[in-house]
Amino acid sequence: MKIKRTYLYAAALLLLMALYFVSGWIFATDPDTVTEVEQERERPVMTVRVRHLTGEEIPREVVLAGRTAPGRRIIVRAETPGIVAAVSAARGSQVAESDLLVKIAEEDRPERLQSAQAILDQRRLEYNAARRLRDQDLQAENLLALALAQLRTAEQQVRNLELDLKRTSVRAAFGGIWLERHVEQGDYVGVGDPIGILLDTDPIIVVGHATEWQLPYLAVGEHGEARLSDGRRVEGYLRYVASESDDRTRTYRIELAIPNPAGAIAAGMTAELVVETERVVAHRVSPALISINDDGSFGVKHVDADDTVRFVSADIVKSSPDALWLGSLPEQIRLITVGQGFTREGDKVKVVLE
Repeated sequence: MKIKRTYLYAAALLLLMALYFVSGWIFATDPDTVTEVEQERERPVMTVRVRHLTGEEIPREVVLAGRTAPGRRIIVRAETPGIVAAVSAARGSQVAESDLLVKIAEEDRPERLQSAQAILDQRRLEYNAARRLRDQDLQAENLLALALAQLRTAEQQVRNLELDLKRTSVRAAFGGIWLERHVEQGDYVGVGDPIGILLDTDPIIVVGHATEWQLPYLAVGEHGEARLSDGRRVEGYLRYVASESDDRTRTYRIELAIPNPAGAIAAGMTAELVVETERVVAHRVSPALISINDDGSFGVKHVDADDTVRFVSADIVKSSPDALWLGSLPEQIRLITVGQGFTREGDKVKVVLE
């Protein structure tokens, strides 16, 4: 009997469905296993070269960019009015303390002082006479007090005129460099007018600015070094560490004082301020081996005992043109020197020792 075509189609469809379910049961695989296998296929085991490093104890260095500056800088101003009679110090010259810088004309000041001294002598005689009369009960107490008041007024007048006469000689408040002179002979100056600028360059200072992370390592009195732009290295001590940051830069002013008796170091030179602080264990590493982690942290990659790549953050303890000394690392480390750019935290690697 001839089988109908419809039944053949139905039987074939059932056979195909059965084969599908059986194959799914036989070849079923855990999805996680598939993912891991794919990842393993995507991540071949890298070969890296490593170097054994052992930390050494060195002083931490705080390095700041700075400039030399005078220890003191003042604007010399006139304290009495008058015509400039003479200028005694040349611009840029070295002057000693109390050296005459500028002479203001005395005019009638000596004569007025002599007149005041004569009045003082008279007032002193009058007071002495009043006191003798008072001791003999021949003078009232109020007249003695009046004579004393007149004597004190005369004394004050003499002192004022003596001081005014002294102020006509403008002298250096300290030894230094007479940097600028703002007046010439014949100029008129009033009280408070600028006459010139006086610098004290012994000691000379190196001014730098520290960040809030560097500040805890700095203290007044600590030893420091200045590396000048001409190659000279000079030593000094920290004389000032700011307690408040600059509003614009958010940094703290630091001053290193350096003896400069001969004036060999000029103000305004570019300098590097270096201060050695606490001693820490650090590793000497080439800057080329530094890595930046995904979160932006600074450090190096190394291999642990299981040949797994690890990233560890570090801080710069000391630096030179060709190397960095890094702190906050394990004392013993297998640093990746070749291949660190192609590995990630947690990767298994093959290790080749340098």
